Amino acid sequence: MSKAFITRQLKLFENGSDKQDSIALRDPAFAENKRLPIHRWAPWIAGYSAAFIDDVVDAYLPQDPARSQSGVVLDPFAGVGTTLVQAMLRSCRTVGFELNPYAALAAQVKVRAPFLDLPKLNALLRSFETESRAWKHRATDARAVSPNGFRSRIPFFNPSVENQALRVIDFINAIEDEDLRNLFRVAFGSVMVTFSNYTYEPSLGTRPGAGKPLIENQDAAAILTEKLRQMAKDVEWAQTRCPMPSSLSSAHRVFNANFFQRGEELLSGLPVDLMVTSPPYMNNYHYVRNTRPQLYWLALVHASSELKQLE
Repeated sequence: MSKAFITRQLKLFENGSDKQDSIALRDPAFAENKRLPIHRWAPWIAGYSAAFIDDVVDAYLPQDPARSQSGVVLDPFAGVGTTLVQAMLRSCRTVGFELNPYAALAAQVKVRAPFLDLPKLNALLRSFETESRAWKHRATDARAVSPNGFRSRIPFFNPSVENQALRVIDFINAIEDEDLRNLFRVAFGSVMVTFSNYTYEPSLGTRPGAGKPLIENQDAAAILTEKLRQMAKDVEWAQTRCPMPSSLSSAHRVFNANFFQRGEELLSGLPVDLMVTSPPYMNNYHYVRNTRPQLYWLALVHASSELKQLE
């Protein structure tokens, strides 16, 4: 690696430069993503900002008016898809690898946003609102059952809330469109802890352990409905901001796989123009343990042995 290249890299991080022809990368802090369309769909503990990705793409893949797409962007440790979403919105093809099945599902759903059937999504949302109004007060039996392999120190849901959660699973399982079914799964996964007896502080623990009362009863369906409304609004925003022909839907791929083990095979010779990633590092946050509820309740794992493989 040449000294000139290293110097150019370092200058990208010199924020506040007053030179007109310089490019500086904005603050990579992740917090802003929690308020941005699509990025806000699945809370995550760490990462970098969408603005940071904008600046990286501008620096390394400048837009060519003669091309419909700017190049191929790879994130081998994709998390919930910050790199992939922002690169997609900037007309790049994207490929992501993520070992955690819940994070991979969230990233996959996000990059599908511009290609979703919005009228069908809105119709499903209306159906869900109508069906779910009675769930809180009428404890009808659900077809779904709580995941057998899931264990917690105290009941994860109280009975009335668990009944609603199982009715949600029933509704989701009946959705025929796979993309929309997965969107509902991510929506449920993103809010389920808020009406459980657990809390993120930021690691997952019991509410009593954090000095909070148990959730005796909660309108879980209303909380999920609000999340789905937000996601439907973001889908409309994405499709208005960057309408993409359905033929480009295969240009954005997320693999629930270990990049080191299967990267070469799954990339299949695809030329990568830019790689942006936040590799695994010791940050005292146990991603597998903290996503156990989502992994089990969304049927992404079924036994503790699968969790050990992820770890």
